[in-house]
Amino acid sequence: METTELQARLALFEHLLPSQREWTERLLFQLAFNNVDHIEAVGAVGSGKSTLALTLAELFSEQYNVALLNTPADEAQVASQLMQQWFGLPAQAGIALSEQVVAQTGTVPLLLIVDNAEQFSSVLPQLQDLPCLLFSFSAKPLLDDGLTLTISPLTSADAEYLLQAEQLNPLEISSRLAAANGNLHLLLRPAAARSVAEPEHTKPAMPPFKAVYIVIAVVLAAMLLYFFWPESKAPDTSVRIPVQIPAVTTEPEVSTEPEISAEQETILDTTPEPELIPVIPPSVSEPSVAEDTTTEVVTEPAAPEPVAKDNAAAAGTFKYDEAQLLEMDKQQIALQLAVLSSNASLQRFNKAYPQLDSLVYQRNWQGKKQWVILLAPFSSTTAANQQLAQLPEALRASGPFVKRLQAVQTEINALHRNQQSVPE
Repeated sequence: METTELQARLALFEHLLPSQREWTERLLFQLAFNNVDHIEAVGAVGSGKSTLALTLAELFSEQYNVALLNTPADEAQVASQLMQQWFGLPAQAGIALSEQVVAQTGTVPLLLIVDNAEQFSSVLPQLQDLPCLLFSFSAKPLLDDGLTLTISPLTSADAEYLLQAEQLNPLEISSRLAAANGNLHLLLRPAAARSVAEPEHTKPAMPPFKAVYIVIAVVLAAMLLYFFWPESKAPDTSVRIPVQIPAVTTEPEVSTEPEISAEQETILDTTPEPELIPVIPPSVSEPSVAEDTTTEVVTEPAAPEPVAKDNAAAAGTFKYDEAQLLEMDKQQIALQLAVLSSNASLQRFNKAYPQLDSLVYQRNWQGKKQWVILLAPFSSTTAANQQLAQLPEALRASGPFVKRLQAVQTEINALHRNQQSVPE
């Protein structure tokens, strides 16, 4: 799909939050490189799904014949609304909606936007069969096929944009954002107004005579404690306090404990990642402890060897650059450019950006096979960000990001094991 005009119109929309603008740019990027008819936007309650639905209706209104469903309706009401919005005609009873739409379809393509798709779960299969581009917004995935784009949660930039009229400091904005938990409605609600008026009416005033009784009881309790306190307290608190208690806790014992705790901390830090253990130097001051730790270090890193064998065995069965990626150091950095849903989309991407020396691998994401395009390897995140700044403008707008090669190799090995587990 040609999206140049849509991107130019999107730049004129000033009412969008930064995260909403970024999501719309990702949608246009996917439409440019993927031939999809059904796109599903999934977001939590209060994430701005209705705002995005209205934004898409306005954005596509000049190129598409747009219809919007956002109120609960049964099958007959849905057919009546779509025929009225698209063609200005009443729906015909006894004739399938798809046949009526095909009979009236003209030169302008059709676009259907379904907000709160959970309300239309009974008619969604029929809506998927219509000859139109379908956008649906829901709290969880409902469509059987198509592309799913998750709506990003609220960011601090969104909160600053929404709360700029209240002139809050950064700490107050962060507190409001954390309390909202991604809900736009809770973020805009003035939380301070709820906690001011309630406390004074909850506590009745204490009667004067009750206060007098309390004071008398406290005085009597103090007198009883004074007269009946056991006399053995005096010899217990005699000269034993300054006697050789400081001498018992001598400095040699105090000085040895930090060394033992530091040794334990190095052992704990090395256990999550065995491959980093050989780099840790042994202790100089305690040779016996250093020998014990080196023997433990030698036995534990032997576990990752089957993974290396799996990588070597799987290298001959890959179609793209998986073998090259598996040979790279997993601690290095990769720059992920795009995630595509078909090989045809990959070819179009390579034609659009032939100057990029990109690498491609396949992965299995939510039961669907995807093609991931990235640049690698980089020695650090700084080097990857420098390469990101040199990418073409349209590609930078799609939201490339940095990830470790360890995550890439994990996805490659997971797909390979999944393929091996499926019976021939």
